[in-house]
Amino acid sequence: MAVKKINKQEQITANTPDSILLTITIGNAQIGGSVVRWKNSQEIIGKGEIKNLNLGTGTTLKGRVLKVTTNVLDVNEQTNGIIINDYFYNSGKPLFTFEDRVNNDGDILQLITEYNFK
Repeated sequence: MAVKKINKQEQITANTPDSILLTITIGNAQIGGSVVRWKNSQEIIGKGEIKNLNLGTGTTLKGRVLKVTTNVLDVNEQTNGIIINDYFYNSGKPLFTFEDRVNNDGDILQLITEYNFK
C-alpha cells in the first residue's frame, strides 16, 4: 500500500456576514475522511465525514487559513480514480474539485489543502 501526498493552496472570497459552511465529498465509490483545523493550530474543528461544518461568518474569516487534510483509500476495484469535492456554502467560489489517481487498488491519496480566506 503506497501513500500519494499532494499539497494545494486555494483562495476563498469571504465577503459575507453569513456563516460559511464546509462539506467534503469523496467520490468514485472510494472511502475516506478529513481533518479540519486552522493553520498553526493543533485544535481539530472537524474530523471524519465533514458535512455543513460551520467555520464562522465570512467577515470573521478574512485573513485566516484553513488547513484540510483528506485521506482517501482506494477500495473501488473498477477504478483507481479519486475525486474530492470541498464545498464552501456562502463563499464567492464555493466548489473546489480535486481529481487524481493512485497506482494500485488499496493505495491511499492524502490531499492537504490550505484555504486562504480573503
